[in-house]
Amino acid sequence: MKDEEIETLDFEESPTEEIEMLDFEADKKVSEQIDEMLQFIDVSSKEKTNIELDANKEKLDEYKPSIKDFNIKSAKTRKIVKKSMLYIIILMLIGFEFFVNKAGEALNNIKVYASNNEPIKIVQNEKYGYIDSYGNKIVNPKYIYGEDFNSGYAIVKNTSNMPLIIDKGGKEVVKSGTYFSIYRAKDDIIASKVTKKGLKYGILSSSLKTKTDFIYDSISYKDGVYTFVYCNFVGLINEEGKQIYEYKLTDKDDKKIEVIPCPVTNDKYERYGVVTINGTSLIINLKDGNKVSSPTLNKITPEENNVFYEIRDGGIKKYIYVQNNKVLLESENYSSLSIEKIETGVLKAINTSYNYEFISTKNLEQFEKGLSVDNVYYGDNVVMYKSHDYKKRTDVISFVKNGEVYKKIPLEYEIYKPYKNGIAIAKFNDGTYGYMNEDGDFINDERYIEAYEFDSYGDAIAKTNNGYGVLKKNGKVLISFNNEEIKMSPDFVKMNYAKAKAFYAVKNAGLYTLYNKNGKKIGKTLYESIEFDDKYPVLKASTEAKDLILTLIDMKEISITSTNIKYEAHNNYLIVKNEYYNYDGKLIYVDNKES
Repeated sequence: MKDEEIETLDFEESPTEEIEMLDFEADKKVSEQIDEMLQFIDVSSKEKTNIELDANKEKLDEYKPSIKDFNIKSAKTRKIVKKSMLYIIILMLIGFEFFVNKAGEALNNIKVYASNNEPIKIVQNEKYGYIDSYGNKIVNPKYIYGEDFNSGYAIVKNTSNMPLIIDKGGKEVVKSGTYFSIYRAKDDIIASKVTKKGLKYGILSSSLKTKTDFIYDSISYKDGVYTFVYCNFVGLINEEGKQIYEYKLTDKDDKKIEVIPCPVTNDKYERYGVVTINGTSLIINLKDGNKVSSPTLNKITPEENNVFYEIRDGGIKKYIYVQNNKVLLESENYSSLSIEKIETGVLKAINTSYNYEFISTKNLEQFEKGLSVDNVYYGDNVVMYKSHDYKKRTDVISFVKNGEVYKKIPLEYEIYKPYKNGIAIAKFNDGTYGYMNEDGDFINDERYIEAYEFDSYGDAIAKTNNGYGVLKKNGKVLISFNNEEIKMSPDFVKMNYAKAKAFYAVKNAGLYTLYNKNGKKIGKTLYESIEFDDKYPVLKASTEAKDLILTLIDMKEISITSTNIKYEAHNNYLIVKNEYYNYDGKLIYVDNKES
């Protein structure tokens, strides 16, 4: 007989009602299960908080609920109640565990959110302190100097004018007296301290790790390049903290080194610079220290994208183009030399006859002689030029990348805008426009009466006869073409703040509505004016009832008295006049120094 079965008395005559028999083993089993569950949540266990009683009072007896309290006589009913209690307790514990887990997740999210926000610098009575993005004091204003936080740390100075470094919790992680001087070099820190050999300089990384040894007499930083003086040597340190070039001085030489970097429009290409020591100049790779040119007493001037010129005797300019650690082109026959984009591989020169030459960096030959500057179109990655095919009696457009022509097609349109973010704009004879990819194909069959360039996020505003809309680079419509006007958040904001809820402002019937990145309308508010911020996910707007600043992450409003009011935006807060607001729209601090 199973424990769960109920025994009945066997009468000779069938009774009108069965009489239950107690099953003590089953009763004990379920009771033990309930006792175990109750013991699990027993608040009087050793690991729980004890309740201290008055010494004069007797200790309370420990009470645990029991099935006996129900005084149920029926064995069947008693078992049902026992099982019900067991299931209820299990459900309670599961619910409790779910609550703990969710609460833990929420706390973790809060911690992550807070850790991603740098503290905000405030000034009171000419002393610097810091608050968090909710207005809570992290450091009371007590420092005579304080910088904005960078990579989780800030340099401050105490009342003794000694520098130290604090973390986001306000803890002094680099104590006063550790370093004699500390100052920023972009994300890194140049510091000096007293060593056995006297006051020496070194570099710390953004995480305060030692990037160079403290052995240098001095270190300077300019435009991404470190220069140093060490005993009788001067030289360069790259951004990784590696010493890449040194020059030994004589006793008569000045301990001075000057470097002028050549700016590049694309960070993926190596930079070169002019290094001058005691009047002697040469071109050096600023990453690995390779010497590209021979030293000269002539002055060398950097232009852009690794183009240089040297002033020779008689004032003659010798132009130099550097690529892959060698001088690729060197000539005195040009009055000008430039390359707008390194990746195109197309040099533009003006020769001594004042004619343009367009030269391939691959073979150093002209693409076609006699090209007019009006027929060459520089883009981000692709240069196009128009020429005439006399055999076919038609104009041809050629596509160039990395110094090579990779495609030619008959020209049936005018190049209205060269390639930007991978798309060029063509203009047809009827005055309409089309968008063309780098293969020379149009992204769709639509023709537009107005066409604006694509941004780096992949959007473009255009207009058909029905109105304005927004296109994606694949030719698909994001916002339909039936609107009076459309404004877009700048591509920098869209690329760096993907969580922003509003990317577009669409105008109809004289009023704007906000749309998200998927081209869907958000909210019902109608705005009379809208102005997106260039760098941060905020906008300034006005409705019929009020003027406001709107944060686009959480869509919170900050009231202002006029749209003419200027504001200052930062990563996690805004300043309107002398009031500080977080991106939740909460006023967190008022700077009263102006009053």
